[in-house]
Amino acid sequence: MKIGVIGYGNMGSMIVNNILKLNLLLDDEELIVSNRHLNKFESLIEEYPEENLNITSDNKEVATQCEKILISVETPQFKEVLDEITPFINEKTHIIYTCAGLNFNHIKSFFDGKLSLVIPTLASTVTSNNSISSLSRRKGVTLIKHNSKVELQERLFVEDLFNEFSYVKKIDDPIYFSEEEDNLHPKENELEMSTILSSCGPAFIATIIEKFAQSCSELSNIPKEEAEEIILKTITGTAMLKEDKSLSNQEIISKVATKKGITQEGVDLLDKKLNKISKDLMKILLNRYDEVKQDMDKTYLKK
Repeated sequence: MKIGVIGYGNMGSMIVNNILKLNLLLDDEELIVSNRHLNKFESLIEEYPEENLNITSDNKEVATQCEKILISVETPQFKEVLDEITPFINEKTHIIYTCAGLNFNHIKSFFDGKLSLVIPTLASTVTSNNSISSLSRRKGVTLIKHNSKVELQERLFVEDLFNEFSYVKKIDDPIYFSEEEDNLHPKENELEMSTILSSCGPAFIATIIEKFAQSCSELSNIPKEEAEEIILKTITGTAMLKEDKSLSNQEIISKVATKKGITQEGVDLLDKKLNKISKDLMKILLNRYDEVKQDMDKTYLKK
């Protein structure tokens, strides 16, 4: 079986490198990767010269040879790519794409076949293949949603692949409840909110680390790089407390912050400030999703 990847940007390259580093291809499987600029593949070819890997700058070559095609390009470029390969695909073709903000209804008007939306995260980048078990090497969360035409085995193929290096969260269609069940809420923004947490999350966490380290450095003689290292190890240790010890956030806070102590002063300030910041952040990002949806509606649903 031949698996195609169109696009070798941040997400496409992360997925391709994870597949090769973890030896996820079977003996009879081949990975065909297409990108407009072949020079981006130089390091990939050097690192995996003997793998079942074929590179090309021709998207039509991928479409002709592969039934499973992962398209990882910028959202505005997706229609252009799909228009280019449509003459070379058939009813068996399974399109897997990573374009956030682009839903199945947008695509249905010009491709009414098998579609899986995959929202990966840079946090799932594999740095070592030493871990035999996928459970010990998984990092980050990959969001996956399939349309009704994707059969069970095809669903499992996608989910099992990403499950090798990340935790898979499947997104179902929105669930709407009757007015009598007003204690329940519709899940129409589950995909958007999950994307904010998983895919956008590394950038937000990196911003927090940056600002904390910068403030520390400016108010002390600790170099910014050293402050970053302390923060990073502290974040990792705190995450392990939650993972390994199953401690809640409040349990961790209570173990560190004593009443009227220094830590409690900081917790009180953060609790007050971050509550507003986090809500404002979510509102801004959800509004941006609405703007993107409107742009996609204009582009893909034109009469």
